[in-house]
Amino acid sequence: MRKLLGVPDLKMPARQGGAAQPGDVQGPVFHEAWQAHAFAIVMNLYQTGQYTWPDWDDYLGHEIQSPDHFPDHSSDAAPQEPAPDDESLRNYNKFLAACEADGANYYHYWLAGLEKMLDVKGMVGRAELEARIAAIAKVEAEGPRFQTGDRVKALDIELQGHSHLPNYIRGTIGTIEHDRGAKVFPDSHAHSHDHDHEKTDALQHVYTVRFQATDIWGETADARQSLNFSLWDYQLEAA
Repeated sequence: MRKLLGVPDLKMPARQGGAAQPGDVQGPVFHEAWQAHAFAIVMNLYQTGQYTWPDWDDYLGHEIQSPDHFPDHSSDAAPQEPAPDDESLRNYNKFLAACEADGANYYHYWLAGLEKMLDVKGMVGRAELEARIAAIAKVEAEGPRFQTGDRVKALDIELQGHSHLPNYIRGTIGTIEHDRGAKVFPDSHAHSHDHDHEKTDALQHVYTVRFQATDIWGETADARQSLNFSLWDYQLEAA
């Protein structure tokens, strides 16, 4: 059974002791998308009964009391290291000070606690998590095949099951409006029974593609109208 560190009796700097919250200052609660995702995953798993709130409180508290778990974080924004002979700052830590100064850093605690809890409870093991991170990083490093403004053609292809490609736009030329990033293709993910597979082939970029109504339905359509679709990389080719 995992043994958590006890809460030490620390003499902390005259700050908030690592308790700064994202809402402590005026501004958005989530400054980056990953913060909202980490928060949502924790809340969803709790609400579906995957763990109790005291369970989560233990993991989060452990991370707050163990700021040295973040060796890769830059300390440029942190205050200058205090003199070692200053008794009142004996337990000073640069990362903790940065979290106290900026509540947005608080979600690093959430993410670290979440990763460890998922591993310990057998929901997402460390090896699987690292494989997924590596697969996503590989796709993102390669970059999207299309850029905003590119002209593309929706392929006229038939697939078993739901292809996520409406019949009436197949073979139609449109314009890339936005790259939505790399996503896990739901069909290949759901149909895979190999839980140890990294599923790198399931990761594809998703694009918002705009089609003019006249290109879909001909000259009788209103030329002022257009339709946007979210399409997978495999469904498109350069026009």
